[in-house]
Order: sequence, then structure tokens, then C-alpha cells
Amino acid sequence: MDAPTTAPMVTPYSLANSPALIERLWPAQKLSAEAQKERKAGAGQTLTALGSYWKGRKPLILVRACVLSALLPATSNPQRDLEILEMLLGIDDQAFMRRMRISPSQVAQTLLDNGRTFADLASSISIAVRGRETRKAADEDDLLSAVTTSKARWAPDARSEVVDALVLETICHTPYAQRVKVAQRPEETAHLPADEIWEVVNEHLGTSARSIEELVEQLGIMRFGQRPRVADTFAGGGSIPFESARIGCDVYASDLNPVACMQTWAAINLIGGAPDVRKTIREAQDAVERAVSEEIERLGIERDEKGNVAKAFLYCLETRCPSSGWLVPMLPSLVVTNSNNVVARLVPDSADKRYDIQIVSGVSTEEIAAARTGTVQDGYLVHTVEGETHRTSIKSIRGDRRTTDGGSANNLRPWALTDVRPRPDDIFQERLYCVQWITADTIHAGRQRTYFASINAADLAREELVAALAEQNLASWQSEGLVPDMPIEPGEKTNEPIRTRGWTYWHHLFAPRHLLIMAVASEKAKTLGTAGAILRAKLANVNSRLCMLNGSGGTSAALKVDHVFLNQAFNTLYNFGARSWALSTSQFRLTEYDRGQIKTNTRVQTHSAADLAEPAHIFITDPPYADAVNYHELMDFFIAWLRKSPPPPFD
Repeated sequence: MDAPTTAPMVTPYSLANSPALIERLWPAQKLSAEAQKERKAGAGQTLTALGSYWKGRKPLILVRACVLSALLPATSNPQRDLEILEMLLGIDDQAFMRRMRISPSQVAQTLLDNGRTFADLASSISIAVRGRETRKAADEDDLLSAVTTSKARWAPDARSEVVDALVLETICHTPYAQRVKVAQRPEETAHLPADEIWEVVNEHLGTSARSIEELVEQLGIMRFGQRPRVADTFAGGGSIPFESARIGCDVYASDLNPVACMQTWAAINLIGGAPDVRKTIREAQDAVERAVSEEIERLGIERDEKGNVAKAFLYCLETRCPSSGWLVPMLPSLVVTNSNNVVARLVPDSADKRYDIQIVSGVSTEEIAAARTGTVQDGYLVHTVEGETHRTSIKSIRGDRRTTDGGSANNLRPWALTDVRPRPDDIFQERLYCVQWITADTIHAGRQRTYFASINAADLAREELVAALAEQNLASWQSEGLVPDMPIEPGEKTNEPIRTRGWTYWHHLFAPRHLLIMAVASEKAKTLGTAGAILRAKLANVNSRLCMLNGSGGTSAALKVDHVFLNQAFNTLYNFGARSWALSTSQFRLTEYDRGQIKTNTRVQTHSAADLAEPAHIFITDPPYADAVNYHELMDFFIAWLRKSPPPPFD
């Protein structure tokens, strides 16, 4: 992304020997509160749209503060220096006039608590009567009564400058952490930095900027003779390169991990792309989503005979209990969801030595409590037949043992490249035990109605169709790069699926239904380029045998098919969920935020930090936490999906 360089009226190198502000001061408490606010925004964070699986992204407000503090000079007036920095970051008192909505009731309560009198407020705050009618408060008690009932209003004849002064005074009396809690983040707030700060900023710095981008360029010229270039050699999720470029720096970003480089490139070029770029992606996403929906509908794998559409499929492992000979569903909890008290009842089938599973809604509180204890308890398989409780360790069922060379082994069959489901003689089988359905009459409604149902013959027929399609098409999907064919290399984290399930290739982490949806979506997403790769990675993160059924065993209400990387590990599960395409579509799109377009020169490269050969003025980086997070292993999960069809510019 190339950008022309302007020629602002500043003196090149005039700050070349001046100490940077970051060497002298740092608004630690305010930035800590702002960074925490940003982290807690979850999916509302700007770059999380690219995938929540990348952990440890630096808060953008922190990056912005680092870049600006490295450019700004430390002058002989540190108090003014701090004020200027806070204005630029949108964390000064005035900025909260835009970031917060403060009601007349809040103003009255806060100011009366801090020494103001009724007389100070009487002319500016009145009391709502009906509709838009108001009346003057008779006295302080009358005003306080209006405050407690949220009937305080700005008086119709209150002067705007008086109202602004009262609001600002209220902000100043509000502790910073409390302000941040209810305020918008600076990047969410329009017109920050505010237009009115530039006269003050320019007077202090000797600049002529009217925007943050102009100021950054001018400070770069004053320090380095040109627009500043920031380099990050451990780019990771792209926070540092993205925010540096967004405020006007040229950027060089590199990482050894190709998934990190894809994330960084997408942050700069997609999230930070021009409006027409985002519009094109949005239209292409919609077209791909429709195409996948049409193919899933054509296959008939997510709609029942009544027209209901599946939302989620619930699976569990089954294994033969060695002491009873029964085939037992492996369920850590028999609770399906606490919403409507839905449980899975195990109904013994003595003739076949197995259990039918009945899904029952609206059970008693006592049954819900009892159902929290399932057949997997503290590493043991536990079930009761004719009054006799059988309790066998899962390690012994697997046949875990030490080898003569000090290693470990078990009796699990290593899965082959052609496998997508267990073979009949495998120790662990797999079973669909429940489907969550969206009722036919609410499929397109703003608020859908859903219910959980037991598995019937039609469900099993659809399930067999899905498995057959996956088995028949696996080789061609793999040759086209639509589905992984990459072996799982042994490692600290990758040993877990190998040891506990016998999975040896990355596609084994996905059930047939996952593979089918991913293959169809991958085929249709080819037209999206890098955006398609980002979406495929996001989809893989929520469609896997490693997706926990959140809400089925605890106290939360609604059931949620969670994503793979709740933590930095491959957690093999006894029961898991598969999202239908109807539920997956929310992950198969890039959330749009209009939070600035990147117009500077940027470059993203895949290489070791030791191989850096690019010049830069400022290096800001967040190196790996030693080996605390095994990104080289964890990201193979995504590399396996993308390596045969890498998106541009990584092809």
C-alpha cells in the first residue's frame, strides 16, 4: 500500500537530538484502564474480526501511545507534554465529553455530592412532567426526587456553554476507572482527536497539523527527515503494525509464522482498507454465503421433513465397558442445556447391551442437578447396570502404558489418511445423540425458536449421507486443498490428539459434517482471496471435534458450540458440537468497523526476526513469551487448511 508524502512546513531533523517523551513520562494508570476496557470488548475489538484464535494481541490504545510517545519530544514543560499526549490519545477530560453520555440526573447527583448547591443547578436542570413538558424544581429535595426517578432534564432555556461546563465538571469528579467503564473507547468515538485541540498541539510542538496522520508525518520529518517507519519483527496478530499505520506511519512487519503474517496483512489491507475495498468484500461474502447455503440445501443434510432447520448437532464418544460388556455413551454431563431444563436420559437396552438416549425438556430441578454427573467422572467411565455400578479408568480402556524406552503407548489404532470416522472395531466410537432445531416458521425471524430433539431414523440417514459424502470426496478435496492432508507432527501440544484419540492427520480433528461444510465453503470462498483464507480459518476454529458444548454442564443458560482455542491447547473432548451452516454463517464474515483507512506504505514478510534486512526509525515489538505459547504447533491447525491454496500475496 503506497502513499504520497506531503511537504508540511516543519524543519527536517529539528527534533533529531531531542529526547522522546516516552523516556520521561507515561500515563500508566489511564492507559492501564483503557487497555483493560479494550481487552474486555471481546468481539467488539477491531482486529478480533479476523479471528479470536490469535491470543495476546496488544491493545491498540497501548500501541498508539507507544508510537506517539516515541515521536513526541520531551520539553521543559512536562505537564504540558502530558496534556498534549492525553489529548492526542483521547483520554483527557475534554475527550470524555464525546466518549460518555451523561444525563442531567447524573450531573445533578454528582455535583450536589461534591459541594454544588441547588442554586447552582436550578436554572439549568428542570423536571419532566409529561411528554416534553418540564417544570422548574422547587428546591433541592424536589430536584433530588427527580434524580432518583430519572426525571431530571436539561432546562429548555439552558445555555449550551453552561451545560457543557456542568458536564465537564461532572466528568472531573468521576474517577477515571469509572469513566472508562461506561464510556466508548477512543477509537469508537467520532471526531477524536477533536478538531479544537490542534491549535494547542501545534503551538506546543511547532507543527501545523490538522489530523493525527499529519502530526505523525510532521513529527517524523522533524526527527528523521521523513515520515516515520515503524517495524515489528514479531507481528503476531498485527496490532502494532495496524495501529502504527492507522495513525500515519509507514510500516514493516514480519513474523516467522505464516498465519501471523496473514493476520497482519489482513488487518492492514482489509480492516484498514478503503471503503470500496470493504464494500467489494462484503458483496463477495454475501455471494459466497448464498452459494454455500444453496449447496447445503441441495444436499438436504440440515433440514428435516417438517421444514425445520438444524442449528447444532451434538456428538459423544461411545466405548465398550470392559467389566459389563455394555456400549456406554461418554458424557461428562447429561445436561444438554440449562435453558428449559433439557437433559439426555440414558435408557438401557439390555438385549443389545447399549443405551438409547432420550432428550427430555422441562425436567425437574432435582433431575437437572442429578444429570450434572454423567458417565465420565474424574477420568473414569461410570455406569450402572441392574443395580451394579461399573467404574473403569479411561486410561485402562485406552491401554495406556510405558514403553521400555521410557515413552508411552496405548491400544488406540492410529487413524489413516483415508479415515473420517472411527472404524467398527475402534476403542472409541462416535455417536450423534441430539440435534438442536430451528422451527420452520421462525427460520427467517429476528428471534428464532429452537428446541432439542432425540435422534430418529431420518436423522441417522442424513448423518450417514454426510459421512458417505465425506468418505467419497475426501481424496479429491485433499488434492484440491479444500481439506487438510497434512500429518500431525509430534510436539508438546500436538501429542494430545495423537495420544488420546489416535488421530494422525489434521483432518481427523474434524467430523464428517465439519469436513463437508468446510469443503463446500472453501470451494466457494476461492473468489475471496485473502479474505477467503481468513474466513476459512475462522470457520475451522468453530467447526471441529475440539469444539466444546458450553452450557451443557455448568449453570449458564443457553447452549453454545464454542471455538477450538478457548486456551492454547488441543483439548480432545468426550462430547462436542457441530454447527450447522445456519449457525456458522456469523463466523464466515468479516465484521465491519469504519475506524480509519490506512493510506501509508506497508510491507509484510514471513521470516525470522534474525533475518531482518529492512531499515526503520522505530522498532516496537512484543516477543514470544519464551515457549509459554506453542504457536508453531497451534497454528499448524490453520496451516493445514491453507497450505495447498495459499491466498495472495502469500501464494
